[in-house]
Formats: sequence, C-alpha cells, structure tokens
Amino acid sequence: MTEEKQEQEKRQTKRWDRFTWTVVIGPLALFFVLSIGLALYLNNFGPWRAVVPVIIGFAIFFFIMGVFLRSKFGRLAF
Repeated sequence: MTEEKQEQEKRQTKRWDRFTWTVVIGPLALFFVLSIGLALYLNNFGPWRAVVPVIIGFAIFFFIMGVFLRSKFGRLAF
C-alpha cells in the first residue's frame, strides 16, 4: 500500500513540476520573443537604435531571473 502511494505521489509531483515550469517559463519566453521582435523593429529607425541593447538586456535579465527563481536555487533564496 505505501509503495503505491509513494509511486502515485511521485507521478503527481512530476506533473505539477512540468505544469509550474510551463507557467513560469512560457510567459517569460513569450516576453523574450516579443522583446526581440520589438528590438528588430526599432533597429530600423535611427533615433531608437540606442534603445535596442537595453530592450534585449531586460529580456535576457528577466528570462534568467525567472529560470533561477523557478529552479532549486530560487527555492533556497525564498
């Protein structure tokens, strides 16, 4: 009986883990793609070219922080 419960709990934890990774990384990846698209668009206009590295920097920073906070290291931080 206890082996069945442990196995069932393990499967449920894996499903929850996949779900939370999707919920965290999905929007961050979408934000990253939109930021890259905006950067490529603004690169065509002379006065806005200086903003492109800032946009890309923010996208990379938020993506890395989201992954870090979702990982085991982030769990230790909170």
